[in-house]
Amino acid sequence: IRDPGGYVAALDQAFTQGGGTIMKAEVKDFDLTGGTVAAVQTDQGAVACDDIVLATGVWSKPLMAKLGLSIPLETERGYHIIFGDATGGPSRPTMIASGKFVATPMAQGLRCAGILEFGGLDARPSKAPLALLRRQAKAAFPNLTATSEVEWLGHRPAPSDSLPLIGQIGTSRVYTAFGHHHIGLTGGPKTGRLVAGLIMGQPGNTDIRPYAPQRFGKG
Repeated sequence: IRDPGGYVAALDQAFTQGGGTIMKAEVKDFDLTGGTVAAVQTDQGAVACDDIVLATGVWSKPLMAKLGLSIPLETERGYHIIFGDATGGPSRPTMIASGKFVATPMAQGLRCAGILEFGGLDARPSKAPLALLRRQAKAAFPNLTATSEVEWLGHRPAPSDSLPLIGQIGTSRVYTAFGHHHIGLTGGPKTGRLVAGLIMGQPGNTDIRPYAPQRFGKG
């Protein structure tokens, strides 16, 4: 995918054209009547619903706590630098094993991404990982030139057992779809299909018991 932002915008458009509505709000809590979800409480009021899908990445941990589940989920902070209008780099996605990063030509320029850092959600970006990434990129591509450099920090959702959380929480009609570590873009579509099947009563033939959201126990 050469343009992740464009990809997300296309998903947004497909969803709304299919009749969906996108609402931006902060989730505060859930209303469960008889153990089954009835509404989501947000900073803009209650939103009635029949089903909920939690696909909120590293921000899923406090939401799961509101449902009585303790999830050992941490953020694996990753960094990238986009070299704008780059020359002297690869023409296709390339993994540099010695430098532990991946270089990907994208619409915005050459994206060099890697690094794994445990630093929580609130800490500011660290300078050292970006400096290391820049050095490794220049070492791998000594003729690399660019008109600009854009630095970025992102959060990978990492459960302690390295498995995503996919499935329904009991009979609550709350479904989880998060915790894919480094492969969210790859695992997301399959996870979406699995969860959609569960909601529609068409679970398919994939055994998702290893990914059960209750596997870590109650909080």
